[in-house]
Amino acid sequence: MENLKKDVTSDVCIVGAGPAGMLLGLLLAKQGLKVVVLEQNSDFHRTYRGEITQPRFVQLMKQLNLLDYIESHDHVKIPEVTVFHQDKEIMNLKFDTLIEGESYCARLTQPTLLAALLEKAKKYPNFTLLFNTKVKDLLQEGDKTVGVSAQAKQGDQINFMKDEIFEGELAVNAAVTVGVDGRNSTIERLGNFELDLEYYDNDLLWFSFEKPDSWDYNIYHFYFQKNYNYLFLPKLGGYIQCGVSLTKGEYQNIRRAGIEAFKEKITQDLPVLSTHFEGVQDFKEFVLLQCRMRYVREWAKEGILLIGDGAHCVTPWGAVGSTLAMGTAVIAADVIYKGFQTNNLSLETLKQVQRRRHEEVKLIQGLQLTLEKFLTRDPVKKELAPLIFNLANKMPDIIKTYKNLFTREKPLDIDEVFIFEDDMVENRQPSIVV
Repeated sequence: MENLKKDVTSDVCIVGAGPAGMLLGLLLAKQGLKVVVLEQNSDFHRTYRGEITQPRFVQLMKQLNLLDYIESHDHVKIPEVTVFHQDKEIMNLKFDTLIEGESYCARLTQPTLLAALLEKAKKYPNFTLLFNTKVKDLLQEGDKTVGVSAQAKQGDQINFMKDEIFEGELAVNAAVTVGVDGRNSTIERLGNFELDLEYYDNDLLWFSFEKPDSWDYNIYHFYFQKNYNYLFLPKLGGYIQCGVSLTKGEYQNIRRAGIEAFKEKITQDLPVLSTHFEGVQDFKEFVLLQCRMRYVREWAKEGILLIGDGAHCVTPWGAVGSTLAMGTAVIAADVIYKGFQTNNLSLETLKQVQRRRHEEVKLIQGLQLTLEKFLTRDPVKKELAPLIFNLANKMPDIIKTYKNLFTREKPLDIDEVFIFEDDMVENRQPSIVV
C-alpha cells in the first residue's frame, strides 16, 4: 500500500476521542461545522476510565435532550452512597435529598457512552473520526496554531474520504484546534502550556470481582477498614469494581512484600472477598491509577484550546472527572460556534471557555482536596475520618458540600441550538474508522 501524505481542511480539529472530545465534536457537527476528531488508539476500549457519571451528568444530558437516548444503552442507576467503618454503616447519602428528578449516578461504561455519541455523530456528513492517528506536531503560522500534523500507524488503514484508503502523514488544517487528549496531553506539551496547579499524594488500585450474592448490585460504597480504605462501584455484567486507597508510592512496597501478604490484608478487611482471592496468584489483575490533580494556567493560545483533563484534571474521588470535562466541552462548543457565527475566533474569544468554567472547576478541585485529607492513611487523620463522616448527615454545611460535588445548581448557559430534537437529522454516514 502506498504511503501517502495528505492535507485535510476542517473548521475544527479535535485531538482525543474521549467523552469530552466526542461530545464537543457532536455538538459542533450539529451546527454544520466541519469537524475532524483524531484518536491515537484503535477503538474506544479503556480500562477503569470515567465509568461513573454523577447526577450533574444526568442534568447535562437532560438539558441537551440526550438523556433518554443515552439511557437506552446498558447502564446501572445508583441512587445513594453508603459509608462503612469496620463494617458498620456510618453514613448514607441518598441523592434524592440533594436534587429532584436526576437523583442518581449512572454507571455507564466509557466504550458504551462513546459508541452512543458516535452513533449520533454518524448522522452528520461533516463529522469525521480517525482512529490510529497520533499527533506529532502543531502546524504554526507565526504564533498562531493552524492545525496539527499526525501519523497513521504503519500497517493500519484509514478510511478517509470516499473509497480512498491510505496510511501515512496527515496535515489537518483547522481554524481551531482543541486538545482533549487527557491528563498526559500531547497538545498541552506541544503548545508549551504552563501549569498553575499540580497535586499528587494518593493512588487508587483497581480490581474487579464477581458480585457476591449477599451484595446489592446498585452500590456506591466506601469502607474504612483496618488495613486499607476501599471504594466499591457496580460494573455491568454482574461484577463489582473496587478501588484500594493507597498513598503515593505505597504500591511499590506492596509489590515488594508479595501478593500473598497483600491478599491476606484485603481478606482480613473484607472476608467476603476470600473466594475471589483464592485464585489470584500475582498482581496482573490490578490497575494503578494516580490521583493527580492539575490546572493549566491559561487554557487558550492563538488558534488552540485545551479542555477536559488536558486543562483541568481532577482526582478519581467523587467520580466527577468525565462529567466535569463534558460540561467544559458543552461550553467550548457554545464559544466556538458563536465565534464562527461572528467570524471572531481570536484568543480573547477562546479564553471565554476558561472564564466560564473556572469557578465550577476550582470548586470541585477544592472539594476534592478537602476530601483527600480525610481519606489519607495518616494514623491520626485516619482515626478522625470515620467520625467526620458519621456526623456528616447531621451537618448542613457538609450536605451542601455534597450537593456542590454531585449536582449542578442551574443549567449551563448555552445557546438553545445545541438541544437535540428526537430523530431530527438524516441518517448519513461520516468518514469513520472502526
